[in-house]
Amino acid sequence: MKKNWLGLAILLVAVTSLAQENRYDVGLGISEVFSRTSSGNNTTLSPTTSPGFWATGRVRFTAHSGISLTYGETTNSQKFFSSPFTYRIQGRVSEFGGAYVFSFHESARLEPFLFGGAAALVFNPNNTTLNDVSATIPAVRQTKPALGYGGGADYRVHGQWLAVRIQYRGLVYKAPDFGVQNLFTGAYGHLAEPSVGVVVKF
Repeated sequence: MKKNWLGLAILLVAVTSLAQENRYDVGLGISEVFSRTSSGNNTTLSPTTSPGFWATGRVRFTAHSGISLTYGETTNSQKFFSSPFTYRIQGRVSEFGGAYVFSFHESARLEPFLFGGAAALVFNPNNTTLNDVSATIPAVRQTKPALGYGGGADYRVHGQWLAVRIQYRGLVYKAPDFGVQNLFTGAYGHLAEPSVGVVVKF
């Protein structure tokens, strides 16, 4: 009988501990998306800076480790210079990503974290111009794999369930060419996304 009670007590402690470590959160925020200029094959790609937004969900499976899924979106212009022409392809860039999240410290208010993972960037062309004149360019949608990394911190503003998140997210990917031969650079691009948002924890 004592062994049964002891086993039950150990089980309750384990379940309670697991419940404390397994926490979930969902968040929504805005960002400013900066893209690096890249060159290759006598072509230079200079994407424009643009505002964006993101939505994310995270599940923590230990006190320090978790997995997050993120969706992000921005609308910008991919500007290609291939002498003597300048091509401008405006459209939506969507991000579907997943990452491992490491929370290395947690206090009553502050929880800093680092993350790394992979994503898919989907470039959806819309309006196109050639030398700043509206023109039909046979640009097609492209999906590019990317490596994601970054870090940030959650600052609780209401009890244990509501926090403000400030973070930096970086993405490294192969520059798009939209299936147009003259736009191929063979270079790598980089997105830098400083952002702020609101997170609900439960």
